Amino acid sequence: MSRQVLAALVFSMLVPGCGESRQDIYMAGMKVEGEAERGPCKLLYDKQEGAHVLSGDQVQSCLKMQGEAVALYERAAALGLKSADFVRTHEEAKLRLKRLEGMLKMVREMERPDFREPALPEVDKK
Repeated sequence: MSRQVLAALVFSMLVPGCGESRQDIYMAGMKVEGEAERGPCKLLYDKQEGAHVLSGDQVQSCLKMQGEAVALYERAAALGLKSADFVRTHEEAKLRLKRLEGMLKMVREMERPDFREPALPEVDKK
């Protein structure tokens, strides 16, 4: 083997590949989800209200971060990542995104000043 071919072979083995791997992208998505869970997706207890308080802005921030994580998972899938753990995580993230979209719509509706809670049906007492 010529010295140039040998040098090129050694160099290619020592230098890491360019760009992120599909595993790196998957881990980046996991990181974004973790930050969302510790940040805007975390419910905080309000002692004055005596309950957990949730605002539309909080849900929207959570939805945005969850969307970023799903986009990263989509990139990893496009690069061919197919491990069982990844597939499960990706599917669960997409379901969470759907639930958050519905939750945002409901919370925004409840934040409107003209929102009236639905009346409970009357129960006959015999």
